[in-house]
Amino acid sequence: MNAFSVMLAGVAATTTPLDETRPSELFGQEAPPAIVPVGPDPVYPAEFYKPFQPQTALDMLERTPGFLLSEGTSVRGFGGAAGNVLIDGQRPTVKGGGITEVLRRIAASRVERVVLLRGTDAAEAQGQTLVANLILRADAGGSGNASLTLSHTADGRISPSARISHARRIAGWQTNIELSGEMVRFPTDGTYLDRDAAGSLYRTRQEHIAGKAPEYGLALSTSGALAGGTLTVNLRLNKDGYSSRRGIDIFEGPADETPDDTPDSRRDIAYDEKGRSGELGLDWTRRLGSGWSAKLVGLGRIERYTTDEDYIEADYRGLSSRLQKPSEFVARTTVTREGNHPVRPEFGGEIAYNRLSSRLDYAEDTGGGLIAIPLANDRTRVSEMRGEAFANLTVRLTGHLNLESGMAVEFSRIRVTGEAAQEQSLSYLKPSAALVWSPSGSTQLRLGARRTVDQLDFGDFAASVNQADGRPLGGNSGLRPARVTRVLARLDHRWGEGGAIALEAYHQWHTGLLGYLVLPSGDEALGTIGNARQWGITAQGTLPLDRVLKGARLTVDGTWRGSRLRDPVTGRNRVMDDIPSRSLTAEFRHDIPRFKSSWGVTWTAAEEAEVFYTGEVLRWRDRALWGAYIETTAFAGFKTTLRATAFNGADDSRLRAFYAPSRAGTPSGSERRDQQSGAVVSLALARSF
Repeated sequence: MNAFSVMLAGVAATTTPLDETRPSELFGQEAPPAIVPVGPDPVYPAEFYKPFQPQTALDMLERTPGFLLSEGTSVRGFGGAAGNVLIDGQRPTVKGGGITEVLRRIAASRVERVVLLRGTDAAEAQGQTLVANLILRADAGGSGNASLTLSHTADGRISPSARISHARRIAGWQTNIELSGEMVRFPTDGTYLDRDAAGSLYRTRQEHIAGKAPEYGLALSTSGALAGGTLTVNLRLNKDGYSSRRGIDIFEGPADETPDDTPDSRRDIAYDEKGRSGELGLDWTRRLGSGWSAKLVGLGRIERYTTDEDYIEADYRGLSSRLQKPSEFVARTTVTREGNHPVRPEFGGEIAYNRLSSRLDYAEDTGGGLIAIPLANDRTRVSEMRGEAFANLTVRLTGHLNLESGMAVEFSRIRVTGEAAQEQSLSYLKPSAALVWSPSGSTQLRLGARRTVDQLDFGDFAASVNQADGRPLGGNSGLRPARVTRVLARLDHRWGEGGAIALEAYHQWHTGLLGYLVLPSGDEALGTIGNARQWGITAQGTLPLDRVLKGARLTVDGTWRGSRLRDPVTGRNRVMDDIPSRSLTAEFRHDIPRFKSSWGVTWTAAEEAEVFYTGEVLRWRDRALWGAYIETTAFAGFKTTLRATAFNGADDSRLRAFYAPSRAGTPSGSERRDQQSGAVVSLALARSF
């Protein structure tokens, strides 16, 4: 062991026994196997996860030391939206949260091992520094799993959630199907305090919100031999929504902060969202010989969303209705050399077509009937044709040092039709490079740099309105994506039967950052506001606590960040929009194998950030959350989990500070909102079959 690894072993020494005998052996219990390093990549066999009683592959990944599941993004394209999970070395052809569904359909009994790829073999997941590769058993037969969860919310209601999936080989094709349905409720109480420019309270509002979100889904996948290769087909159909009824009692006048029982007026807001989506993904992979393989990917996604809001108060009514129809079609091909070769190239290209049509109807009635209120780009259609060619190269410089490099060139044309028709052609170079040093099977150090292009939300091209906050936003047909250059240093170290720690320091430059500005039409909208910098440190760790309590472990995930932007409204430096300076979660878990049970406590630190509109600064803060759970497989082959989420109360607050005529002017008032949602207690039953 070299001096660098000896230094890192000092961290492990604080959480592992000094004696060579493992604590589980001292107490006469079967110990989980230690990880098996294969070169720079740690391997966790299926037996490692037995104390955690996993039912699905998702359960296993959630208990993999030092690994955090990343869904990627649901934005345009396929290569730029990669998550950090592979299945038998291949990336699932799904987007928009689909990786979780795929993992949930795979029974834990089908997983042979989990291999963590620390960058050098992760061509299927661009830009990810840690990738989990699930290796499935070749001899696995039919399997399935089912779960039922009943959740009790603060309003006394019980909401169900159920899933059932089954996998088996049919005519030589491995086929999997899942049906799911759930209802999530959001009971919320809140208090608003409105103050004038002098800070005097002139209005108090008490609100009660009853919200619910139903969702139903069907997912189907099948994989088998075709034309000398392997074809995988993924189909997803979803129907979801959200509706809320908000009642607000208003108390006028310069009273104290505790209002009388009788309100001066009443406000009612009915809000409804409905959505449907369908996604089809095709993946064909073929070995070409000498370590080369070819892959063809096709993906299509069609969606439809409606949003309706009805705002009623005394002699005023606001009515809005929005219809959006996004769609996306992607074709991608790659040729890759894999295996233990000193030089491993990858070449490929991608073509993507995205489209969004949006229509917003907004009207107000102040006593003379509903009158239409026009907003910039309230009738809009946005389309983009994008092409990308890329080449990546991994070179083994020495036995312990690899060079990863890549270059991509992107061309796109964005066309907007409607009130502010516009067309623009864009092109970008996206280089990347990294040095990866693996002095041992347990330690890896990465130094890297990468330039990426932010993905535009096509909804920002179209008008929208938030009546509850009185914030209509116009659409901006001239939007173009920001560019991000990121440099990082990452250290990954693993030890023993599940110890892991990963530290990363990064600095990134944002060119052409998007923020809120005023369009020539006078409407507020998103647009390019300048350049910014962001820096930070991330840490993920899994620390076995066997020296203190047999079978216990602590998992921590934290990020500390800072940012700076020259504000175009005030001319002063400020932080970037909606970027918390700290995000931190921790979980203490204690496994008790002789009782086939586990228990744990979770904690999420308070978070706060600011959003800068042209005439308003919105500061939000979410309270720290505590949770706890008990799970067991001692009852009739079921995994039973009793969980309390936010048992200290899911509270949040925000402060809206208003300025006139803009944030460069003088304060004109404020609004403070405090909301409480209460705890959620759930009972879940899960079983594999």
